[in-house]
Amino acid sequence: MPAWAQRGFEPPVSIQRERANLVINLDGSYREVAEQSVRIRTAPGVEQYASQEIGYIAGREEILEVEGWTITPDGTRLPVLPAAIRDRDEDNSGGTAQFSDSRVKVIIFPRVSVGSVVGYKVDSRIVAPLYPGEFDRSFVFYPATPYEDWELRIAIPASRPLYIDKRGVDGGLEKTVDGMAHYVFKYRREKTEPPLSGSAGLLHRADYLQISTLPDMRALGRIARGFFESQVEVTEEIRALAQKLTAGASSERAKAKALYEWVAREIRYVSISLGDGRLVPRPASQVLQNLYGDCKDHVVLLEALLRAVGIDSSPALISSGSTQRLSSVGAHYPLNHVITYVPSLDLYLDSTDRFAPFGTLPTSDADKPVILTRLDRMGRTPAMKAEDHVSRTRVRMTIRGDGSIQGRAHIRQTGYFANSSRSSRLDDRSRTEDEIVRSELSRFNETGTGSMRFTEPTDITRPYEMRTVFTLEPLVNMPGRGALAVPVGLAPGNIAYIALSQPEPASDRPALCSSRTVHEHYTLTFPPNVVVEEVPKGMRFARGDIQFESRLTQEGRTVTVERRLRVQRGSRVCGLKEARDWQAFYRALQRDLRAQIVYR
Repeated sequence: MPAWAQRGFEPPVSIQRERANLVINLDGSYREVAEQSVRIRTAPGVEQYASQEIGYIAGREEILEVEGWTITPDGTRLPVLPAAIRDRDEDNSGGTAQFSDSRVKVIIFPRVSVGSVVGYKVDSRIVAPLYPGEFDRSFVFYPATPYEDWELRIAIPASRPLYIDKRGVDGGLEKTVDGMAHYVFKYRREKTEPPLSGSAGLLHRADYLQISTLPDMRALGRIARGFFESQVEVTEEIRALAQKLTAGASSERAKAKALYEWVAREIRYVSISLGDGRLVPRPASQVLQNLYGDCKDHVVLLEALLRAVGIDSSPALISSGSTQRLSSVGAHYPLNHVITYVPSLDLYLDSTDRFAPFGTLPTSDADKPVILTRLDRMGRTPAMKAEDHVSRTRVRMTIRGDGSIQGRAHIRQTGYFANSSRSSRLDDRSRTEDEIVRSELSRFNETGTGSMRFTEPTDITRPYEMRTVFTLEPLVNMPGRGALAVPVGLAPGNIAYIALSQPEPASDRPALCSSRTVHEHYTLTFPPNVVVEEVPKGMRFARGDIQFESRLTQEGRTVTVERRLRVQRGSRVCGLKEARDWQAFYRALQRDLRAQIVYR
């Protein structure tokens, strides 16, 4: 009989040796010579690293020389032939239109196998820094990768101080010679951590090094302010449009709402990173003429429209995604987005999210530090509140004599529940209703037919609601004695879905978490010839940020099921205690959902 051993995480590669030497000029431009050798440790590592891509930005960066090599397990060194080093556009495939002048050098290594070392050396020149006259670089060390030997050397005119934010990295200023300050940083780490879904961004948990000639994020924001100011010209066309859209609106909030909803609805989001367009928006008048643009373009047009009716606003630079913090120095990473802040209303707006109603933000923007460029200060977007993200479901089901079920559901949602549903319903337009219904029911191992009516997904002026009518094929045998767990039917099943999603093992690794409220109300009416003998008691769970109650009651042939969940997190980033609380809730909820109504 074979013995099965439980295997732990095995990193596919390790960084055997990495060196980077940077010589920085007074204007922030610099020359870099970088060399890296990667040790292939597993078969998946062969697939991942048999070729490597080195990204660069055309127009800002010049690749002077590239060479590559493979060292086979027996020590043979094989050079990469020139024909195996190719230049191409960055892969921008995806759901959203993207236009970029990012390019990649692709190095295809020969005879790569487990135990090989693949390496490359790149000599490049950065001629135009992102922030004119300034230098900044960020290095983040992925916890899943061992680093055997990493070193960075920087030479910079001594008149330009470097500001440093780091974790786990040794080094700093080594010496000053002939007017040049020389910095050396070193890093090693053998211990690794397996990737976990739901983890917070790398700046929360990884070792890193961030270096900048800007002392803090406010200083970076002062430069960024100039990118926006010249583009927010209130032309006659913009003024006329703003007045038309706000006609009849008596308050600042009503005016801002009308303008935001128009921009969110009418300006198609397109990611554009070409030349200065990475950080500098197009003029508001051009955005209006094109009716498309990226986040920066959305911000300048909305700012111009607001200004046309006497409302001030500011761009707010933010990291959209899993990172809830910024560097302590003026480093661009992890900034990747910009939204609008209206000081008089203390209100943040993200018009690139076509599903976010006025006054709300997508969860990717929630509880984040921001740089308010026009106000020369830092800010923070609102934290998530359970009462802002609500899903309410009422389902009535009638069980027929053969065990099949006819039902109706009414769903009302706000916050990220509504945003997610709107997005799903819009994506569903390429599928038939039968396909959608089958897919929704299959999540909970149910089959049947049905129909759905819902709020127009792109109409964010109306609350999101959905009504469904459905028939489920028998889940139990009737007539006869049996037991039935409460079906979900053609409904979101938010609480049942939690019980299907096994949490990651509890750890002290920072993880993203969210606040929400879920109310689910079910009534099940059994056939006239069926007697309901026993109804589960339900349960209560209260631990940490989590409060849950389920209650089942019986009146004759009708059983009513009510479930209420409220999760109010103190932050978007949770730790070990919250992970343990959630695991305890998950186990208790599974037990509650397995409970069955006994009938004969």
